[in-house]
Amino acid sequence: MNVKWISHRGESADAPENTLAAFKLSLERKTDGMECDVHLTKDHVVVTAHDYNTARMGDLVKRIDQSTFAELAEVNVSGSKINFPKERIPTFASTFQFLGKDREYYVELKSGCPALVPAVQKVLAESGVPCRQIVIISFDKELLALSKKSMPEVRTLWLTGFSRENGKAHPDADELIATLRELDADGVDAFCDEDVIDAEYVRKVRGAGFLFAVWTVNHPGQARRFIEMGVDSITSDCAAALRDILPPR
Repeated sequence: MNVKWISHRGESADAPENTLAAFKLSLERKTDGMECDVHLTKDHVVVTAHDYNTARMGDLVKRIDQSTFAELAEVNVSGSKINFPKERIPTFASTFQFLGKDREYYVELKSGCPALVPAVQKVLAESGVPCRQIVIISFDKELLALSKKSMPEVRTLWLTGFSRENGKAHPDADELIATLRELDADGVDAFCDEDVIDAEYVRKVRGAGFLFAVWTVNHPGQARRFIEMGVDSITSDCAAALRDILPPR
């Protein structure tokens, strides 16, 4: 099985992250899927944006959960991408036009908002997109467990990085497997920490029946090593470029 290439916040190396331009580019470049981050606005519209406010990407500063969608539409979120000068924060629903047939959509639920789960569930149901194309990801264990309970047919991956204590990295493979079982998750989407993740780590987690994805990998050498470890998918700002220069597994 070949590794899947997932466009991180769309093809965000070249277009403003989490915008329609970035998602469109991922479809045009025919990556295996795209990833987004979702928030809930003050008037309960699900939108795609990474940060909790628009300070980093926008020409105006607004906090997403304290702004209506109409207020957020006033913000230009093109950032430094001069070839895309007029991008706005899109609704989650509007992004499905650039998903395409058989591509996967990794949807990150931002932490701390349980109301996001039913809101996302409603958008997914209205989109008509098959559940097999959707992958819910989150650092928030409560949201991930709630997502699986509410949408059992949709795959869920726990987002995690790694901490170190007394020279030992956590979670180790056994701890990770236990957490995934506790969350009834389908797998992990792990930070690309090669000091922790190796072929044996991946083998053990996948051998327990879980998917193993990594983020955010932008260097060809690192991507090649993760392919050799046997990961299922790689999320990258430049997914199409890495796919084009690396041989399939």
